[in-house]
Amino acid sequence: MAADHIALSVSEAKHQLWVEPKAFEHVRIGYDEIEGYPLSGPDLSFVIIRDESLLRIIKNQDLEFYDLDHHRTRVEEVFTADMDYINWSVEGNPGEKIEVKNELVDGKEQTMTVTTAALVQGNLEGYELRDQFDYVTILLGSGFEEFPASYKGVSGGGIWYQRFVTRNGKTYDVEPILAGIACWQGHRTVKKGYKVRAITGHGWVSIYGHVRKALAEKRASEQRA
Repeated sequence: MAADHIALSVSEAKHQLWVEPKAFEHVRIGYDEIEGYPLSGPDLSFVIIRDESLLRIIKNQDLEFYDLDHHRTRVEEVFTADMDYINWSVEGNPGEKIEVKNELVDGKEQTMTVTTAALVQGNLEGYELRDQFDYVTILLGSGFEEFPASYKGVSGGGIWYQRFVTRNGKTYDVEPILAGIACWQGHRTVKKGYKVRAITGHGWVSIYGHVRKALAEKRASEQRA
């Protein structure tokens, strides 16, 4: 937010979308103005888009948005003591997958940045509730086959629980639910013969509790004003 301009990627087609930070309002959660963000958490925030023209541009892309209010009703149903430890994943844009090259656009040479959006399958490693915030950790492959060696660039991406649901006992549908927001990666290690990294982020209590509460308080204060 301290940059002069921010480049947004809102389409799979080649495009430029530069905006100024004043288009957003940054809302911090659990933030100490004196101490800042501690290394082990909490590290949670979101931005409100205040620029109406930017909102129209994004909405015109026909993107699918995730409704926290709607999906919060499934939290107690999905996140139980007997939930699966497999079928977890993290999404984001690993930095090592970013490609920068020069191309001719309308007869002029332009620098093109191609960023890969990845959904990487992993296993649940652990869950912890600490000082009113919760943290979820998953293990992801690291540095072999197509798995990135580092997950730098994925911070802020979603941690998803891919829930398999059947209504007839024969066919299954995947109903993914947002289970966390990636914040930190651990050192690479080997487990069961595979090179993995632990990715830790805020869990569902932080998302469906603290984030929704902060957003509701923000809306209420604006309505009073």
